[in-house]
Amino acid sequence: MAARCNFFLKWLGLVAIWALLPAPAAADDDIKAILGAMSRQIEELKQQVAHSNQRIGQLEQELKLYRSEQPSPQANLAGAAGGQPVPVPAAAASAGNSKEKAVVTVGDTKGTFKIPGTETSIGLGGFVKTDVLFSSVSAGRDRLGDQQLAMAQIPVGAAGERSQIAFHAKESRLWFKSFTPSTWGDINTFVEFDFYGDPATYTYTPRLRHAYGSFGHLLAGQTWTTFLNASALPDNLDVGGSAGALASLRQSLVRWTEPFTRLDTPMEWLLALEAPRSRLWVDSRLENTVANRTANPSVLSNTPNDPNLDASYWTNPNADRYPDIVARLNLNPDWGNISLAAIGRQLRYTNSATGYRQDAWGGGVNLSGRINTFGLDNIRFMAHYGKGDARYVSTTNTFADAALDRHGAIELSESYGAMLAYQHWWDKQWRSSITYGFAQTDYPHYANPVLTRQVQSLHANLLWSPVSQAMLGVEYTYADRELIDGRDGMLQRVQFSAKYSF
Repeated sequence: MAARCNFFLKWLGLVAIWALLPAPAAADDDIKAILGAMSRQIEELKQQVAHSNQRIGQLEQELKLYRSEQPSPQANLAGAAGGQPVPVPAAAASAGNSKEKAVVTVGDTKGTFKIPGTETSIGLGGFVKTDVLFSSVSAGRDRLGDQQLAMAQIPVGAAGERSQIAFHAKESRLWFKSFTPSTWGDINTFVEFDFYGDPATYTYTPRLRHAYGSFGHLLAGQTWTTFLNASALPDNLDVGGSAGALASLRQSLVRWTEPFTRLDTPMEWLLALEAPRSRLWVDSRLENTVANRTANPSVLSNTPNDPNLDASYWTNPNADRYPDIVARLNLNPDWGNISLAAIGRQLRYTNSATGYRQDAWGGGVNLSGRINTFGLDNIRFMAHYGKGDARYVSTTNTFADAALDRHGAIELSESYGAMLAYQHWWDKQWRSSITYGFAQTDYPHYANPVLTRQVQSLHANLLWSPVSQAMLGVEYTYADRELIDGRDGMLQRVQFSAKYSF
């Protein structure tokens, strides 16, 4: 309306000037036409002004009525003391609620959203994976070895049922993550579960895989051991892992990561203190063995497939005094990554019933990486050597860190092995991986001859991902386990998997 009034005044000024100037008689008709048009516009503006004034008056009346219906502070106090509450118009209540409700916005990281009223971005995801496994020999009833590769559970000799099939969806996962910026650095958390909490084939017990938080360069919680370069793990359907790779251990730790650059190559130093856990083999002639078994509930009997070990046993003495100390150097050039890791750890055994207190220090090194070759193809590798670090070698519980002789003295076992995998992309939807791994542990001469001495495995697969959220695949596995006495057991397996991510 104001714009039109200004327009009118400008026109009026121009007309007045024009009227004062001498004009030829021929222009009189044009001036009259212009004045007539302006007169009509003035009438329209008067009508619009009158309508606007009427609407303003209505709004003022509605505002006055609304204010008169609102409770005063004294009325609020009276209501709190037991008086009748003053009703609030529905429109006013709706307006107030809309102001209080915060809008959910997109988070700072892809796939996340912000918690209303905070700067924290949260996200969730996971996948559903179903596995069908046809095995040449069974590891035994409700054994983990029928659901994934567990080298220590491959039967030797005539033990184990032949031609066994298993269905399960235990590898299905659910994870949550959060990101919160701060002046001291980002605060991040991650929690992930699967359903391998119970080895029984058809029992689905949730199991915590990862639960950690990071604040700047400091990480604390449960996640991959720093000794393992997880990016070098092969792309296999079998979650158990290769016989020659480091065990896929996730354990509680505190880790500091320091990034830096040398020769235009991004690098990282990682230093961690991790949860210790010794795995020892005890000679059957150790004094007071029976008393030791009774007094120490942490003593573990050996696998049913090795009846000759009944006179001897495994133990996790839970007598650790120092954490496992791990350092790793990462190189991250454009063509892949390479890491060199070292571990130092103390193995300690105590027993109040027998009075034995023994300890020894061991450690190991691991070189691993992932190197890009042609297109999306890549090579993944690991090579490791150590004494007293066998818990970190091969699949879970394949070897022992050390052995105790009949006098209780600890002697460290010597472990070494390697893994090599090649991943080939046939196109953007089809890919294959072939993986070979080998590992061996040398024990002292008095160790029971039915302990596992050497393992090897071969994986080959074909995977199809028509979309990024879905994967179907088939994989062949060959694995061999050899004992100290020379006997061995062999497993062949065909696995079909369907995986759907969200």
